[in-house]
Amino acid sequence: MSKKAELVNLFKEFKNRYETVQTQVAEIQRNIAYTEIGREQAVKQLLDGFAPTVQLYHDKTIAAIDQGLEGLAERWKNGSTGKLFDAGYQAGLANVVKMLEMGAVTEKEDVQNIIDTYTGDYSALALIKTVLAKSENIALKDCALLIPADNREYNRRLLGQLRDNVDQTMNIYTFNQGLASVSMSMDSFVQFVTDRLGDNLELIA
Repeated sequence: MSKKAELVNLFKEFKNRYETVQTQVAEIQRNIAYTEIGREQAVKQLLDGFAPTVQLYHDKTIAAIDQGLEGLAERWKNGSTGKLFDAGYQAGLANVVKMLEMGAVTEKEDVQNIIDTYTGDYSALALIKTVLAKSENIALKDCALLIPADNREYNRRLLGQLRDNVDQTMNIYTFNQGLASVSMSMDSFVQFVTDRLGDNLELIA
């Protein structure tokens, strides 16, 4: 299972568990058979019984995000710095840069193929983008826009924000408050992960 699917499942499962318990709390609150003290004790017993489950979902979700961040960091490292000492790779990159500088490559399709070849190597793409941007050939200069932005730091920041939001929402304190916003937060998390992240939690361009 991908990290994306794992997170979506955790958020949906937690929402279901949360809403089930809150329904049970509401039933206790409405039950006239309880005294006020009995009602408070019954609610406390119910919530205390689910506390380990809340903590489990919290820990599993935080772990999934942390593992996703670690996986991305390793992937990004291998894509760039991991190839610094590959002589053949570096020679090929140098030849590509030289051809672009000399104007030997003029077709947009050829430039796109070059970009595709170096996808994942942010250092190489940054170099190629600089060469294209400085080109006197207008068509090549425009091709610089084909290179996607390096959004690794933005990716880290968004996942860090998701982690902080999970930490604040999926805990026993908010669980005990019976806040409707917890369910809405889970829906928001699911939508963010579904719409903005790939299987390995990398931002979708």
